[in-house]
Amino acid sequence: MERRAAFVLLGMLYLAVGTLVTVQAVQYTGPTIVREGQPWNIECSDLKDDDLVRWTRNGQTLEPELSSGQLVVFSKTDAGSSKLSASQATESHEGDYKCTSDSPESFHLSLYFDIKIRVLMARDIPLVLECANRSAGDKVQWLKDKTPLSTAFAGNEDIIKIDNETGSLEILKDKEEAHGNYTCKAANSTIEYRVVPRPIAHLAESTSVVEGEKLHLVCSSLRQTPGVKIYWTFGEQNYTRSKGRVKITKDPERGIYGAVLIVDNIEMNDRGNIICRMSYNWSDPVLEHSSEAKTFLRVKDKLAALWPFLGICAEVVVLCAIILVYEKKRNKAELEESDTDQSPDTKPTPNKESDVRQRK
Repeated sequence: MERRAAFVLLGMLYLAVGTLVTVQAVQYTGPTIVREGQPWNIECSDLKDDDLVRWTRNGQTLEPELSSGQLVVFSKTDAGSSKLSASQATESHEGDYKCTSDSPESFHLSLYFDIKIRVLMARDIPLVLECANRSAGDKVQWLKDKTPLSTAFAGNEDIIKIDNETGSLEILKDKEEAHGNYTCKAANSTIEYRVVPRPIAHLAESTSVVEGEKLHLVCSSLRQTPGVKIYWTFGEQNYTRSKGRVKITKDPERGIYGAVLIVDNIEMNDRGNIICRMSYNWSDPVLEHSSEAKTFLRVKDKLAALWPFLGICAEVVVLCAIILVYEKKRNKAELEESDTDQSPDTKPTPNKESDVRQRK
């Protein structure tokens, strides 16, 4: 009874310690959505004395941005907290933040842009960019990538047209030269547009991963698509941020957050379709302004590479067995044949001496 009571007490102590560890997990506070250009900060609290504070975004170090002063870290050791802040939010700040490498939780920061994105396709011609909040008689100036239109479209004047009455800019042709950032400046207002091509998502038709290994997919676009948003469908669930063994990260080559899908410890039941969807605005009613790509995930057995070797070994064993049986039968037949040759049938020979005696 005393031993049983001791085990019960140890079990209760273990549960209490586990609960205490859960309570002391790191907590994050801060704005989840920030407008471009505005300041922001993320505070990490409930840090333990032995926690090593090292802020990361999407698993990548922030040392270059901290060294340049773009980001600032202020830690209070006695209070068990650390704060990461920026004076101006930029597109590169979007992602999942952690204050310690072993933190199971992360804080996702999303950015909101004032710029209006318009998709340019043949069906959208003419694409009209309005100069809103403009009073009658106000002089309007349009810029493309901070350059006057006369300079930006030198030699391609037939691509655009300005309506002198409304001040609106009309894009008349679906050409690559029309893509870019547009700014309308009036007396009391400024409005910005970004004209972009339709995103075209791309994935391989099929992907093979060995059971227990890591899946790594990049949803690439066949065109330059600044500002595009991506979400994944994996295992009949949609993901826009990391959760559990599913990690959503940024594509460092194209600078698109969410373009990389990483799944740890692939299982056999993960077999199926994985879908990547791209869009600039999920509320856009025009379906052609978005795109999706699909790949079929094939999960190979851990011992898949061993089966051919085992098959070869089995074939060798069977072949050796056949040879041994054949050799045994052949040796037996030769032995019987040699015995027959050494003891031939003998005929009885007449006794000459007995014949001579009878004659006498």
